[in-house]
Amino acid sequence: MFQRWQYLLEKWHLLALLLLPLYYAYSTTADNLRSVVLLYGLYSIIVVASLCRLPLASPPAKITGWAWLEQFLFLALLLTLLGLFYLPQAPFSSFAAQVLWLNTQLAFAGLLLKHYWAVKTRQASAKTVNTAPHWLVGYASQSGVAQQLAQHNAAQLQQAGFAVTLAELNQINQLQLNSFQRALFVVSTYGDGEPPDNANQFYQLAQQWQHSLHQLQFAVLALGDSRYQQFCAFGRWLHTWLQQRDAKPLHPLLELDTAKQQAPVMTQWQQLLTGFTKTQAPQMQPIWQQARLESRYIANPASKGLPCFIVKLQLPRGSQWQAGDIVDIQPENSKCNVALWLTQHQINGCQAVQYKSQHMPLCWALAELQLDNVLPPPEGVPVERWLAQQPTLPLRSYSIASLPEEGPAVLLVRQVKKPDDTLGIGSGWLTAWSIEQQLIQVRLREHTPFHLPPDDIPLILIASGTGIAGLRALLAQRVKRGQRQNWLIFGERHPDSDFFFAKDIRHWQQQGFIPQCDLAFSQAHANKYYVQHALAAKREQVKQWLASGAAIYVCGSLQGMGSAVHQVLTNIMGDAALSRLQQQGRYRRDLY
Repeated sequence: MFQRWQYLLEKWHLLALLLLPLYYAYSTTADNLRSVVLLYGLYSIIVVASLCRLPLASPPAKITGWAWLEQFLFLALLLTLLGLFYLPQAPFSSFAAQVLWLNTQLAFAGLLLKHYWAVKTRQASAKTVNTAPHWLVGYASQSGVAQQLAQHNAAQLQQAGFAVTLAELNQINQLQLNSFQRALFVVSTYGDGEPPDNANQFYQLAQQWQHSLHQLQFAVLALGDSRYQQFCAFGRWLHTWLQQRDAKPLHPLLELDTAKQQAPVMTQWQQLLTGFTKTQAPQMQPIWQQARLESRYIANPASKGLPCFIVKLQLPRGSQWQAGDIVDIQPENSKCNVALWLTQHQINGCQAVQYKSQHMPLCWALAELQLDNVLPPPEGVPVERWLAQQPTLPLRSYSIASLPEEGPAVLLVRQVKKPDDTLGIGSGWLTAWSIEQQLIQVRLREHTPFHLPPDDIPLILIASGTGIAGLRALLAQRVKRGQRQNWLIFGERHPDSDFFFAKDIRHWQQQGFIPQCDLAFSQAHANKYYVQHALAAKREQVKQWLASGAAIYVCGSLQGMGSAVHQVLTNIMGDAALSRLQQQGRYRRDLY
């Protein structure tokens, strides 16, 4: 309103500056002519300063109806009051001199007001520059890796002065997505090309959205494991879906194989960020540690299944983790495989080389490489340069079954056998090729999606096979907190040979920390009886626990147990109710 008045008064001041000299030129009245001339000069200076030295008042937006009547009636009332009660106080007798006296004061007040508006405008512009554009950093993560990367990227943008919204994809709706101009998405792929749990709802709803996202510029970092056929499938879908809705990519899709330690993809992603932050921020480097293999022993010696080992790793002093967290292992080849490769290519494995900033024999460096895909160095190429270009063995991840205060990090590792009857890389390294007291390269990884809830709510814990390792840590933490509402459903082959951590579980049962424990041993029944059957048999009890606020944690194999348990829960609750449970953080899965 005041800006509208100022705009009109500026027009009036220009008209008055033209008319007043004409009036005095033809007027015979000489009332304090010298004072009038000085006042006119001051009036002219103020008006010129208002119009030239500061930005001109912008034409007001057109108003109609009652708003127009209200504003102009109020202005007319104000001018009438000034004319009746303030104008007669002027030190001049003629009406023209009185108007000049009043106009000078109005012009000066307008000059101050415009100066105030100019200062406010500059402050608002500076604030807009400092905080714009507002970035969205969205993530979809099952194991926590994509979430940690997204958090790191969001922190980089914030340090550069940008406003950032960090959110999992399930928290983003169509209206929110339309409000952003720039976005980064860090998303992993789960199972057979599926979205992670915290992106499943977004995936289902987004396929129904038809609105254009032409205002959005985006980049997608897709995480996956290249051993699987549907590598980075969800990231590819998201990138294509955004382009189909007219969003503009800031960079072609980047695909990161998380099983590899060194990936040029991360360098490209960091360069993309640096282009916006204008600062060379360090990449998020994983913290690798040397853990000592304290002991290992077979946990199911009489089992008809593949051997499972309890592996205890003594981590460096001060290492911390939570129940639900994961340890990544850098496997190594067996000495026999390294020796065989060296013999086949007639290379001296004792020659000294520099690898990963350390001096060591060549045979030690070869232990970390994918020897099936490694050819000997070409003639004339330095061995160090050749080593740096070779693919390393993929990482292997395991749930930690213990708490820091219990001592070593305890793993439950089942041996994996390939079609040629040789051991898998990860299980072979931990259960056969390494020796006790040997140093193992490990990396602790926070697994936020599988952490315990902060409050004491009932928990339904479901696991099969080595999946009990992750639940054993959760139960130990619940016992430490004194939280007794725990229902365990566990399945394996036979109770006499495959009941992992049986001593702990029975002890906690006796103490009242596991008031309900349902066991499903498939070979102890005439008909095959699995975890999903035990769950389905307690349909009504599941409903009661969920009605009392219980959360469900599932750990184990995705194929078979994981999908079967999910189907039973869907039958019990329905798709919509199970989706709501996921949104509330009351249905959490650690499946592999």
